[in-house]
Amino acid sequence: MTKLIKIILTFSLGLFFLLGLTTVGSAETTVSAEVGFVFNTLLFLICGFLVMFMAAGFTMLESGMVTSKSVSVICAKNIGLFAISGIMFWLVGYNLAYGIAEGGFIGTFTPWSDASALETGYSDGSDWYFQMVFCATTVSIVSGTMAERVKLWPFFLFAAILAGIIYPIVMGWQWGGGWLAAAGFSDFADHSCSLNRWVCSISRSTIVRFKNW
Repeated sequence: MTKLIKIILTFSLGLFFLLGLTTVGSAETTVSAEVGFVFNTLLFLICGFLVMFMAAGFTMLESGMVTSKSVSVICAKNIGLFAISGIMFWLVGYNLAYGIAEGGFIGTFTPWSDASALETGYSDGSDWYFQMVFCATTVSIVSGTMAERVKLWPFFLFAAILAGIIYPIVMGWQWGGGWLAAAGFSDFADHSCSLNRWVCSISRSTIVRFKNW
């Protein structure tokens, strides 16, 4: 009897919860353009902060997998790659990805500039930051495969090339409206750029391995 009562109560609470969601979902939610602009910009920044803190996780993971004498180099790599990624993505990366013609293969080698407008629905600066932290995360993944295998300055050079040229071009093929997007390709979870990260990681580690041979 007690078990039956629990089942009935659970079912009733679940039904009540679903009815509540239906009521909330059917309510009219309209805000002004200014409020939408502020909240969209805030969402870009909050999500960007969360992605950026992945670098702290990568740093701790890499530090735990190397010898103690290499920890300082790992920390320097993960801090430096964010600085380099930010500069390179501002300098050429963003417009290589989003300055691409519809169905094209590559954008323009021009610096990013802020052209924020209320009609856009969000600040251009917040969008640039959100895209940049994903670019830096790509370099962070490659950093893990290079732990204790390559010196600091060659890695920074590779980080500049990856963040400024390789990643933005591949990113633009889908997210910038390039040839993959024109062909009907759909990427809902950044898988095309994730493939780019792992290809770069495997290629770089393979080159180092053959060099050591």
